[in-house]
Amino acid sequence: MRLTVDFSTDCGNDREINRQITTCTMVKTILTVVILLTLLGCLTGKADQKDDAAAMRSVIQTQLDAFARNDAVKAYAQASPRIQSTFPNTEIFMAMVRQGYSALISPAFVSFLGVVDDSGRPVVRVLVEGRDGRRWMAFYTMVQLADASWRIGGCFLTKLSEESA
Repeated sequence: MRLTVDFSTDCGNDREINRQITTCTMVKTILTVVILLTLLGCLTGKADQKDDAAAMRSVIQTQLDAFARNDAVKAYAQASPRIQSTFPNTEIFMAMVRQGYSALISPAFVSFLGVVDDSGRPVVRVLVEGRDGRRWMAFYTMVQLADASWRIGGCFLTKLSEESA
């Protein structure tokens, strides 16, 4: 007895199977590339956010340092063009700071608490303790200029309640 096996196949079916395998491989490759690009974009976005947060913090710290040294020119330079147009010179600007923001002049302690989003505008939260021991929360609204640098667009200062003993 002799066993005969026929290994021949219909070429039409082979071509269809090969086409399906090729299509499936292409789809997998495209999906892999899309996923990798998405992940890369997320990582880049987080890096950009960290860079922006560091740049905003630097601007605020530069202004606080300038206030402490009574360097009105340097402090004024950290303000946005809108703030500078509202207070058209350093003397008027510093008078406003002394009157309404004295806690920011030479504070005993400063702690940056991070950036939050306020309707698309970044706001940097800063805990400040004055030399008198009073604690304040400063909310700095930041503005990015056309050259990608950051400036202070405004500051809302609120006194924190006294802690009970």
